[in-house]
Amino acid sequence: MEVTKLRDWLESGRPIMIYDSENRESEVDLVYYAPSVTPSSIYTLRTLAGGLICFAMPLEIGHKLGLRFMSEIMLEHYPELVKRPSYGDWPAFSLWVNHVSVKTGISDNDRALTIRKLVEVAEEGNREKFKEEFMSPGHVPILLARKIEERRGHTELSVRLVQALGLKPFTVFAEVLDYKVSMSLDKAKEISKSLGLPLLKGEEIVRIVGMKNDSNIDT
Repeated sequence: MEVTKLRDWLESGRPIMIYDSENRESEVDLVYYAPSVTPSSIYTLRTLAGGLICFAMPLEIGHKLGLRFMSEIMLEHYPELVKRPSYGDWPAFSLWVNHVSVKTGISDNDRALTIRKLVEVAEEGNREKFKEEFMSPGHVPILLARKIEERRGHTELSVRLVQALGLKPFTVFAEVLDYKVSMSLDKAKEISKSLGLPLLKGEEIVRIVGMKNDSNIDT
């Protein structure tokens, strides 16, 4: 798929697959453009992917909302539990939230609603509205994307990709799991081909973010 068509693909509500790197987690995530997420998107994430469904935004927007990394908060209260993961990067997790209007927060409808409302408040950067309209703990974990030069996890790769494409910098994704383990890249490629989903590698996204828009992406 040509990079110029990728924006339309994501904006239309269709997902892509992102593989980070064999030198990192070596995992594939199913990724949606957050403003286009529907209850059907959440259903697909939990049935086709199966991993934790997360909402991601740039760190700089998170700061406007008063968000911090959970590891920073934990250091103040449970420092003995804060440890660097085996792949080397500090986690991107911040708070887990529900919108105040949801029922339990876990259904496809509830999570899609929480995500839509997160997009609204994050786009505004309205800290007071965020505090009024959301509760924590909840069922949607917020991830904060650092610069792609600092960290190349799925959080950064997805957020900085849509940002480079001229879209709002918000994504929703879940890791693609297999029986007992994370799905291998080879098997993810088979699924990508059978479903017609673009599968991007981390280095391809770094190229796109670097404005090399003449790149092509295989499907």
